[in-house]
Amino acid sequence: MRKIEEILTLVCNFLNENHIEYVIVGGMAVLFYGNPRTTLDIDYVIQLSDKDIPVLVIFLQDNGFFADEYDMRSALEEKSHCTVEDKETMFRLDIKGIYNEMDERVLRNKKKTELDGTVIYIASPEDTIANKLLFSREQDFKDALGIYVRQQDNLDMEYLTNICKKIGVYDALLDLRKRYDASLPNT
Repeated sequence: MRKIEEILTLVCNFLNENHIEYVIVGGMAVLFYGNPRTTLDIDYVIQLSDKDIPVLVIFLQDNGFFADEYDMRSALEEKSHCTVEDKETMFRLDIKGIYNEMDERVLRNKKKTELDGTVIYIASPEDTIANKLLFSREQDFKDALGIYVRQQDNLDMEYLTNICKKIGVYDALLDLRKRYDASLPNT
């Protein structure tokens, strides 16, 4: 049975080779920034042209995924996401297009890294924190706090503050900072 990392590199290799712009967001981005958690899916934000859709679907089908061109087209037209399941495991790919300014920003600010010799593009830690605060479920806040704690020395705080103000989650960022400060030992 293949591991989620194998699925990640398989799909990223295909996207890279076909010059399809993408960024990995969600739980995999959280894991990348050092916050331990479980996930059964890989969330992709992808810039897909109309001609790319059948090529991607055929690739996924040929590599053991339940993928359907109609489902993918419908999801993209509805500005939703398409879930593609791996036939071998319980792992899923959640694929969404570029629907708004936030998606464009996340794609533009992506970070290039490498996993097992494969170039992969991950959402920046600042965008991941901001988006997690926007979604605001309990797990999302824990994810945001975990990244904030582990990436403290690497964060662009001015950008993070500005983007949180822009998307209306500045109060949540202040709460996150308070919780972080409260966790520090008194000096």
